[in-house]
Amino acid sequence: MEIKKLLNNKKTSVIGMIHCAPLLGYPEFPGLKKVEQKFLIDLKALVNGGVDAIMIENNYDIPHYELAKPSTIPHLTQLCFLARKLTKKPLGLSVLWNDYETALSIAKLANFQFVRVPVFVDRVKTDYGIFESKADECIKFRKDIDAENILILADIQVKHAKHLIKRPLAETAIEAIKHRADSIIVTGKWTGDPPTINDVQETKKVSSKTPVILGSGITPENINDYKVNAVIVGTYFKEQQARGKNYHNIFPWEAKVLSTRVKKIMKAII
Repeated sequence: MEIKKLLNNKKTSVIGMIHCAPLLGYPEFPGLKKVEQKFLIDLKALVNGGVDAIMIENNYDIPHYELAKPSTIPHLTQLCFLARKLTKKPLGLSVLWNDYETALSIAKLANFQFVRVPVFVDRVKTDYGIFESKADECIKFRKDIDAENILILADIQVKHAKHLIKRPLAETAIEAIKHRADSIIVTGKWTGDPPTINDVQETKKVSSKTPVILGSGITPENINDYKVNAVIVGTYFKEQQARGKNYHNIFPWEAKVLSTRVKKIMKAII
């Protein structure tokens, strides 16, 4: 199923996350073999669990930079080609912290259908620096590399950040749509925190035909509370015994995605 059709489906679609182990060049990098093994475990669990689409992210490349390290890019590219070889499901890519150029370039090469851009029309301060709006640059770059068939899923007032432009969420949504975001992502304040129903409702009021996606805190218990086009799920799918002491750094990279937990989410959707 094409991603455009997926995001306009009558039922809420599920985009499952693969959080890659630390990639080449990072202090915690466990070796090429272990990275690939973990990647394949998570990919197969998501496919077998029945998610509608899959998004890959270099979540454990810490510290993050605005642009991916040179060592990350070829390693991430290799994993993306592997994913495309093993599944026909729609695939997406998020390159932290806000490397839309790398994300779009790899997506173009690996025949992916979408990318996630955390800072599209906002200005935010994070543990890794201040990041500026990149909407115009992102749209231009996508055109320059002839990748306009790849959808841009844009966060608005993204999690893990202090927002330096003070305005209502709906206003941010309107600006993102004006700057040609193909879909809007609404999150809670942190990993594992769901967005408020009010935030989602306010976004839906102004989104018109632009799909709305939830980007954090989704469980079988709340997935039907919002009535949105899609949800991105990562944390819930992981084996719970691996939960870390710090709730907001929820799991170490070794925590596996379990197909049984994926199936619980898929069965909960009405």
